[in-house]
Amino acid sequence: MAHETTGSHIEVSGPRDDADREAFARLDGESFAVPAADSLRWLMAAKPHTTLRLARIEGEIAGGYILLPCGQFFGGNAVPAQGVSAVVVHPAFRRRGVAGALMRDCVTTVREQGSMLAPLHAATVRLYRRWGWGVCVQTLRQTVRTPGLRGLAGAGVARRHPDPQAVAALRSTHLVRWDGPLDRPAWWLQVEWNVKGSGDLRFEYGWYEDDVLTGYIRYELERQGPWMLIRVMELIATTPDSLRGLLGFLGANESQSLETVFVHSALADVSPLLHLLPEPHQELAMSAHICWMQRIVDVGGAMRARGWPPHAAGRVDLEVNDPVLGVERFVLEVEGGAARVTSGGAGQVRCGIDALSSWYSSVLRAQDAARLGLLEGDERAIDVMDGLIAGGTAWMPDYF
Repeated sequence: MAHETTGSHIEVSGPRDDADREAFARLDGESFAVPAADSLRWLMAAKPHTTLRLARIEGEIAGGYILLPCGQFFGGNAVPAQGVSAVVVHPAFRRRGVAGALMRDCVTTVREQGSMLAPLHAATVRLYRRWGWGVCVQTLRQTVRTPGLRGLAGAGVARRHPDPQAVAALRSTHLVRWDGPLDRPAWWLQVEWNVKGSGDLRFEYGWYEDDVLTGYIRYELERQGPWMLIRVMELIATTPDSLRGLLGFLGANESQSLETVFVHSALADVSPLLHLLPEPHQELAMSAHICWMQRIVDVGGAMRARGWPPHAAGRVDLEVNDPVLGVERFVLEVEGGAARVTSGGAGQVRCGIDALSSWYSSVLRAQDAARLGLLEGDERAIDVMDGLIAGGTAWMPDYF
């Protein structure tokens, strides 16, 4: 599958062979200051599961991106999605239309593969917004004084190397409560966690209550002078005891670790630490980083695939402007926890696909989008939109 874009001078297509993957790994390394060997190791491990697309100018690889197939939870359902990762344009080819060619190709490729959503983490919001991605939230880093966790405890015990299938089931059961987390296939963690670099300082533990897995944590250790930094990549806690127990487990490192960092929104934005630490304003610091952005590539499919509150009911006539797919009108009808979408309608509410994607993700109310000039239309229809999706809480704990 090859797409001609921006005239005929930029071609976007799949890799021809592993030499193309090696060239992309070097490009990725030069653009993001990542060792090319690490990028290539990740690319080859992910090769059977992912889609690599490359932009060429006169036969030379100028940029590319990777698609990671997954589900994405919205309203309790896993909507078919492709996580967009490793978007890169070589410095020598920037400002020549390569990024736009890649983004147009991304939208059409994700649709052709039968997915409805294309989430990503944006190093440059301006570019992705131009091509229809809407801002959701920034990834949140929470840094806590490790001694501040020492007083937390829960019934149960921590055990190393929990069963991966049990962890996957635990993760899905827990994450379905939010809008945005990925329903990751089994290979994802293997590639993300076990392939990148040495595993000597990476650890996984499960929390067990009466031999039942109720919590899970994975983290890295980093030496900083005489101390060590604990970097938590993921924490899943399905009971109060597993949450307190795992936090207290981290706190037991107080004699060697001054700080524990929960990276890339590993904890929900409304942090449980605010309610569990005795002095959170003294022991907890939060900082925001790169943005999670969301893109609907198939409006009808995305609306039908997600879950809706069982009490929500109403109809909205939408006119959606998509910089890749053009202007389309849809009638969205929700009732009994399901949606019906048909083409046409009066276009009572008009917006770009970026604003619609942010609304879909439970981070931007339609009435707030209207105040920001991102959406316009009949006030009653705008109120109906917010009633349809009320109650959803957004969280993106996956960084890719």
